Amino acid sequence: MVSEDIRRRRLLQVCGATLAAGAAGCLGGGSGNGSGSGSGNGGAGTSDTPAYAQWVTTVEDEVSLSYLDLAALNELESDDEDSSGGSSGLEDIEDPMLRLPLAGAFSAMFAAGFGLSGSGLSGLISDQQTSDTSFETAIDALLMTNETIVLSGDVVTDEIDGELTTVAENSFAEIEFEHTSDIGEYAVYEPAGDQGTTTTLAVAGEAIVQGSSLTAVERAIETKQGERSRAVDEHETFRRLLATGGHGEMVFGGYSPDGFDGAGSGGSSSGSSSGFQIDAFTALNGAVSSLSFSGSSDVTGETALSFDELDETARSDLESALGKTSSDVSVNFDGTFVSASATFSDDALQNA
Repeated sequence: MVSEDIRRRRLLQVCGATLAAGAAGCLGGGSGNGSGSGSGNGGAGTSDTPAYAQWVTTVEDEVSLSYLDLAALNELESDDEDSSGGSSGLEDIEDPMLRLPLAGAFSAMFAAGFGLSGSGLSGLISDQQTSDTSFETAIDALLMTNETIVLSGDVVTDEIDGELTTVAENSFAEIEFEHTSDIGEYAVYEPAGDQGTTTTLAVAGEAIVQGSSLTAVERAIETKQGERSRAVDEHETFRRLLATGGHGEMVFGGYSPDGFDGAGSGGSSSGSSSGFQIDAFTALNGAVSSLSFSGSSDVTGETALSFDELDETARSDLESALGKTSSDVSVNFDGTFVSASATFSDDALQNA
C-alpha cells in the first residue's frame, strides 16, 4: 500500500509539473473549456458564480470546497515528467495565491482516491488505467465540498452499475455494492451485506457522487436539484468571494461567518492543515483562490478574501504576501474585502 507521505510527495510533483507546463505554454491544442461542467461562463471579478456552485451548501455554518477542472488540466503536458517545481511541501510555498489552490488540489485528489478505493472506480481519475480498468465514462471535473466528492462528466450509468455490483473472484479489498434506492435521477449504491464501510455512491448521466454516508450524498444531490439552499444564495459574502476568485481550473474556497481558517477542509482529507494556514490571514471569514492555465503562456491567479476587520498593518502584510512570487500583481481593498490578481511566470512557478 502506498503511504500517505508518498502520495503527498507525488501529488506535489504532479502539481509542480502542471504549473511549470502551464507557464511554458504547453496547453495542448485546446483552451481547457471542454468540460462544460466546470468554471462556468463568467470571468473572475464578474457577478456570475461558477457552475460547480450549484452543488455547494452550508454545513454546520461553514462552506468548504476544492475544485479541479480535470479536462483542462489533462491537456497540459510537461517536458519533464519528474518535475516537482522544487517543492518539498505545501508549507514551503510562501505565496498564498499558489499555496491555497495547490492545497485544495491535494485535498481533493487525496479524498477522491480514498473515497473511491474499493469501489473499482479509482481508474476514473487516474492516468494509469489498464485494459481491465479502462472506462467509457469520462470525468471532466472533480469537486470536493463538505466531505463529499462530485465527479462530473459523461457517465455511462450501465458501465458504472456493472463495476459497482460485480466483484472479480481474484480481487483484493474490492467492495460489492447494491442499488438500494434513488434520489431523483440518481441511483444510490451502498455496500452489500456487512462490509465494514458506510461509503455511499450515487450515479446519474451527469455525475457520480461519493460520500461517507447516505446523508452526505443526499445533501449534495438535493443542493444540486434546488431542494436545499445553496451557499451562494445563503451567504452574499461567499457569493462575492466565489464570483471574484472561483473561475479557475484549480480552486480552493471556504467561508464561515464565525471565522474560517481552512483547517477543517485541509485536515479532513490530507491529515494536515498546513497548506491552508497563512500568517497574514488573521480575522479571516472567507477565502477563494484559483489558478487558470488556459488562454496564455502564463498562469494567472485570482484570490478573494473577506475579513471581520482589517487595519493598516494587516493591509500592508497582505500586499506583501499576495502574489509575492508573481511577475505582475494587483491587490485591491474594498473595506474588509480584498481581491488580488497575479500572473506567474515560468521561473516563479518552477521555484514555488
